[in-house]
Amino acid sequence: MSEVESRGLIAFDRETSRRNFLKTAAWTGAALSAMGIGGFSLANKAGAQDAPYTTYEGLGDAAILQFAYQLELLEGNFYAIGADSGLFVDTFLDQIAVIRDHEFAHAEAIAATLGDLGEEVPAEPAFTFPEDATADAATFLGYAATLEPVGIGAYQGAAPALESKDILAAAISIHNAECQHRCAINIMNLIVPPNNVAFEEALPLATVQEAVAPFGITG
Repeated sequence: MSEVESRGLIAFDRETSRRNFLKTAAWTGAALSAMGIGGFSLANKAGAQDAPYTTYEGLGDAAILQFAYQLELLEGNFYAIGADSGLFVDTFLDQIAVIRDHEFAHAEAIAATLGDLGEEVPAEPAFTFPEDATADAATFLGYAATLEPVGIGAYQGAAPALESKDILAAAISIHNAECQHRCAINIMNLIVPPNNVAFEEALPLATVQEAVAPFGITG
């Protein structure tokens, strides 16, 4: 199957799959509210702080990195099942595999940094993904579009609370890669223009925790 045929199939079943995706929206709770991240104001959300980074203050760099490590493993494992699902071919498969590799590379770098700090690397959570995550390409990409803003918002929220400038620089580098992942997913989701966010939005810690709890991250 060619790349053009892949795009055609995704476009053809996109509406049906989107309906199925929205039917399962409750499963991911706050993560799906983050999917519309450009359209809501954190200042209007109950309990939100004026500056989301304040919710990460006091945790310390190690605790922030330990949480980020789990988020990266979540995304890496999610894209791994996508790459192995048989739903994608050609350039689409290459892109899913590259994002998978990026997420695992981020996790490895964070683990190495925790080791350098003499801090514990968390055990990999027992991740849980929606049963229909690999029902079809459009549904998988819908969930991907849900996860990416959560990771982006987490890095942007936590970055100002980091004490080490070296760790901050690394976190910004990962944040930039995650933004590129979102654009890649937007391209596969036929969103025009794919870079449709002028300003990234930071997420408070509690919002991120609530978003990823259904996937098995409890810390």
